[in-house]
Amino acid sequence: MIRGSCLCGGIRFEISGRVTPIQICHARRCQKTTGSAFAPEAACRADRFRWIAGEDLIQVYEAPLLREPPPLRRDFCRVCGSPVPVVREDSDFVGFMVGVLDDDPGSRPFRHIFLGQRAAWDELSDDLPRFDERPPADQRLPQRRSS
Repeated sequence: MIRGSCLCGGIRFEISGRVTPIQICHARRCQKTTGSAFAPEAACRADRFRWIAGEDLIQVYEAPLLREPPPLRRDFCRVCGSPVPVVREDSDFVGFMVGVLDDDPGSRPFRHIFLGQRAAWDELSDDLPRFDERPPADQRLPQRRSS
């Protein structure tokens, strides 16, 4: 079991099973939503995710599309502002920033994406695969919930 929570502890969740490898996103909008050089993103199967407490504290922000899909949606705790997992009805996966996990997920970073938007002061020191934009379609999680 992998547990997670927001900073104030009002929102808590658990994941039974594995999470995806961690994707390091350097997109400008990820920089803005994290206040950092990148967003460490992962996902789990929706049927392996469960809210424990605080679901009523979740605030949703959906940004307008600026140039192209996918749309940006960020869910966060309305008390402390921490990002929390995004549960979407149209996906088999729940996405989240790995920093909200309380336990070691067992997975590690496997690639960098949107390096074309990387912050000037962000220096990479690993040899993970790198993409200037998003990875090829066949290397992304499926978007639609299966029937």
